[in-house]
Formats: sequence, structure tokens, C-alpha cells
Amino acid sequence: MSVLVLGATGALGRLLLPELRKRNLAAADVTAAGRNQQVLDALAAAGYRTVRVDLDDADQIRAAVAGHDQVVLISGNDPHRLRQHRAVIDAAAAAGVEHFHYTSGVRADDPSFALGADHKATEDAIKQSGLRFTILRNGWYIENYIQAMHGAAQTGVLTAAVGDGRVAPAGRRDFAEALAAVVTTDGHDDKTYSLTGDTDYSYADLADAMAEVLGKPVRYQPVSAEQYQAILTGAGLDEGTAGFLAALDGNMGAGIMAYAGDDLTRLIGHPTMSLAEGLSQ
Repeated sequence: MSVLVLGATGALGRLLLPELRKRNLAAADVTAAGRNQQVLDALAAAGYRTVRVDLDDADQIRAAVAGHDQVVLISGNDPHRLRQHRAVIDAAAAAGVEHFHYTSGVRADDPSFALGADHKATEDAIKQSGLRFTILRNGWYIENYIQAMHGAAQTGVLTAAVGDGRVAPAGRRDFAEALAAVVTTDGHDDKTYSLTGDTDYSYADLADAMAEVLGKPVRYQPVSAEQYQAILTGAGLDEGTAGFLAALDGNMGAGIMAYAGDDLTRLIGHPTMSLAEGLSQ
């Protein structure tokens, strides 16, 4: 089996590769693709095949995909990522790839969730391509809160516009393990998994976990979306970014990242990591 991992130089991709090795997939059977040449060089030294790929270059994508049985597409963050994703899907279908894996977003089909639109459109393109697929709808990463924890270390306050909303995040390592599991085992054809942590947490719980890691008190301070946007612009963010982050908090408050089932635990075979464990990384 030969596997191409697109996005291998990113945070999730770099965790996926050793998880594939743990499941007896040889490094020589994995091609790590990405844009960070320094990371690619390190991966090559560890025995992986590597290729630098710009997802805006269709020729590079086709060349990278050729000759692989499976393709893993870890979703990107570029503003035009949907166009990139479609180029990868087209290349995989033309090359006769046996199985296509995509890391989507939890509740991608919820029209109220702005971040889900590209994921849903990518999922639709995969299904229309005729490729055999597995879609993993990843929930929120605990690591997304580390920057907020650094701020709380200075102020003793976690400020957010999520109200009483609850989230069920998991660590990137949990998501990497799940992805490795579906790549290396059977029984996942044309399935979509919703991956969240085992526990729904309030932001008061999150503040308590930050306090545990920091060894100092942290309290949660809920604010309105308008107040939060003003705080962000006051900290130097532009209006567009601040508005987006305030809207994202609104989605979180509505439960978009809340518990969605036990798919993640079942795939990895153990409980997901705790908030404190994830924040300590």
C-alpha cells in the first residue's frame, strides 16, 4: 500500500506520520507532501518519501498523486482552499486512486456554521467523483486554546462570547490516531465520522483547566459578541478578523463544537485526552 499525505508538514500531518508507522505502515510506503521544505527535509531523513506540492499548481498535484493507492487530504486554511481541494479530488479520480480520505469539520452540513461551507462543498465533490472515500469530520482542537491560555496567564481571565455554550474538543494526537486507523484498517468505505472529544465542557471548565496547567487562578468572563469584537479590535485586530472571531464564538455558544458522538473514541480505542493534558502540550 502506498499512501500520499497532502498536508504532511502541518501540525496534524506531522502527528499522523508516526501514527501510521505505529500501525506497521513503513515510512518508505508513505509520501509526505507539503510546502514547508525544512519539514520535508527532516521527514526525508526519517525515511519518508517526500514531495513539495503547491496546491495551486494542478500539474504538481497530478504528479504527486500518480502511483499512490490512497490519498489523504488534510484540509487547508487558504482562503481559496475549496478550489485546491477540488483539484486534488480531480487528480485522484483521474489517477484511479483506490481510497480518498478527507479531514472535514464537525457539523459541516450546518448552514449556520460559516467555517463548514468549504468542508461541505469538498465532501460533495468527493462523493460526486466516484472515489471510494472516508470523511473524518474533525471537531475543535484543544490546542486552539493555548494562545488564549497564554493571555489568561497574564490577566487571570478567559474572555469569550460563547455564553453558556459547551464544547467537546480533543487533542490533535487523538485526531491523528483516528486518521491513521481508517487509513490502515478495513471497514471504512464511503463512511463519514463525526469526531469530538468524550466530554462537553463549559468555558468555566476550560478556565479551571487553564488554572490547573498554569498553577494560578483563571476565571471565565463571558461578554457579548459586540464587546468581544471591541476587545479584539482594541488589541490590534482588523475589523474583519475581529468580526469573524466574534461570529465563531457565537457558533461555539450555539453548540457547533459540542459532543457529536463516540466515533473518535471508537476509532482510537481509548478515551480522548483531557483539557489539561491537551493544554499542557
